[in-house]
Amino acid sequence: MATKRISNQQLKSHIETLGNAGNLNATPGSRPWAIAVRLEMQSVLNDITFNARQLKAWRDLMKKQAGYRQLVNERGKAFKTYAQFCKAKPPFGLGCVPSELDQVIQELELGIARGQEVEDPPPKYPGKPEGYFQRFSKVVNACPDNQPINTVKIAEILQVSQSTANIWRKRWLDLGWIDPLATKKRGYYQITDRGRKILKEWLETASSFNKNSSLWLTIPRHNPQKVANKLVESFNSEQLREIVQIISTSLTPI
Repeated sequence: MATKRISNQQLKSHIETLGNAGNLNATPGSRPWAIAVRLEMQSVLNDITFNARQLKAWRDLMKKQAGYRQLVNERGKAFKTYAQFCKAKPPFGLGCVPSELDQVIQELELGIARGQEVEDPPPKYPGKPEGYFQRFSKVVNACPDNQPINTVKIAEILQVSQSTANIWRKRWLDLGWIDPLATKKRGYYQITDRGRKILKEWLETASSFNKNSSLWLTIPRHNPQKVANKLVESFNSEQLREIVQIISTSLTPI
């Protein structure tokens, strides 16, 4: 049985391509950045429910920053043109010619992907949806003029570690609440109209939301008087009655 031999350079390129996730926060146009953007494009190219604006943004960034020149084909040779990168089969490229990628984006924008009618699917939130809206609301409120945000900015606003902030960044990006900015460097994003619209709808329909209070209620420990004051300030009379009833029930001996 014949065995196909590959060169050390080819082996190196295969290992690098299959075992490297890259870094979206790296300098645009750099090799780690290009690897990460390629993975983003590959993962969503055939997803008919994906936001067309996001796929379009990744495509435009890859072309503008010439990130494809940092990537290699199955022979370990760097791509010389954007077209070569597009036509190369995954995991090295996208497996389609540039015009096909453009057509997919156009069809997604029209709500039709490869002959299939696409309805806007209900968003999926791992965990409680309230957590998404509460955190996203803090970021929106901190950026009234739609200033660019990145992982560092999100971490500062939410007062969390950068690794946690990166998780929320990725979730909001997947939901279409933020979009990558082509005019900024090192992983900057902007809040989308979709994100603001969904947040506004949630704030208007959330029955327990009080616009005059913070999204989180900080309860002082070992100070019953301050706890009572916080509850009175943060809840309406009906909610307070429910709280009193729950407390009374918990204190009633069985």
